[in-house]
Amino acid sequence: MSAPWPPPPDLESIQQLVREADVEGHLAEGAPADEYEPEEDELFAAIAHLPTSELTSENLLPIVTDIWTNSFALDEHALAEREPKLQSLAAEIERFFGPEATPQVRNA
Repeated sequence: MSAPWPPPPDLESIQQLVREADVEGHLAEGAPADEYEPEEDELFAAIAHLPTSELTSENLLPIVTDIWTNSFALDEHALAEREPKLQSLAAEIERFFGPEATPQVRNA
């Protein structure tokens, strides 16, 4: 019996996608790899139960935005500065786990 495609989100993949996005730029500045662990855990918990059909950028962006706003106490201006990276993160999650996901190898 083969596994369903696309697979549901897994914590390790969410961690990798958040770290690659490095929305705050902390990792680029030399912060430890687990810098975003609270946000990764919260994001995974928020989306792990969602069906594939709901894992779209449109649905994911408000979730990611809320997590970031609360974690980093962002005001409207600070949030607007981060919006492109947050949109990119939502799009990457959709690309790997959303309804149009196709088999792929990260870092290939």
